[in-house]
Amino acid sequence: RRSSSTTMPPQSLWSAALLLLGGRLDGVRGFGGLDPHHVASVASHAALDPGSSLVVATTTTSQARSTAFLFFFGASGAAGIARSAFPGMARNVAEIRRLGDAADGAPPGAPTVGLNLLVTGYPRDVAVSEVDKVVRNPSSVADIVTRFPVEGNYLSESGFLTYDAFKRANARADPLAVRAVFDCFAQGTNAVAADVAQRKLDSYKLDAYAVAADLLKAKLVGIASIAVLLFLLGYADVEAFKGLYDGWFPDWPGGRLWLEGGLWDPEIGVTHIPEYWI
Repeated sequence: RRSSSTTMPPQSLWSAALLLLGGRLDGVRGFGGLDPHHVASVASHAALDPGSSLVVATTTTSQARSTAFLFFFGASGAAGIARSAFPGMARNVAEIRRLGDAADGAPPGAPTVGLNLLVTGYPRDVAVSEVDKVVRNPSSVADIVTRFPVEGNYLSESGFLTYDAFKRANARADPLAVRAVFDCFAQGTNAVAADVAQRKLDSYKLDAYAVAADLLKAKLVGIASIAVLLFLLGYADVEAFKGLYDGWFPDWPGGRLWLEGGLWDPEIGVTHIPEYWI
């Protein structure tokens, strides 16, 4: 068991200041952000005043451990949101593929709206005539919400337009066109404010081809949201591990040499962390 007063490598004062402001200054050496110059500086200072190294080490250890808890629970919350959202997204993708297979689509030579199949993930384009059939439904969005309530759905009961209601109101149209129009204003979810949906439907009555651009935008926003979420989860995981490293086993060489394969090295890998625990 090693003493934290002699082996704990301190962070620089600038890094500590950024930490107090809610940020972290990433180190240039491994997860722990260790800089030999800082270690040497504190070591020489400790030679003149042995008690000061204990204060610096204890403060840095406490900050690192607080950071580990902060990012760990932050990442756990974001991961919980992701776990609840991803199954619904997967079901939507599967349904879109199924709808594309179930319907024949536009007759040969019929004009289509020009969907970007690569980005949107739609299996085929949809006909302008089918989009017109959806957007020119004689029932307003408010009427659809009233006529087709979804039992046990809080948003439906609160006046939101759900995909189930929209689908039932357009049962005679191409189901893929129904999904495409709904996705334009629902941003990948299955419910949308009634006034937002009504404004979009009114605009598509003037230009059915606008569905292609709006659907592409909606899908790009969804992809960007997933990318940002995954980036933040990864960043939080890295910061949490850095806090664990600095706070509980700062002398573990596997952390400093992780780019060289130190994490899995049989002599200094993760199985040797208990030897450096403080």
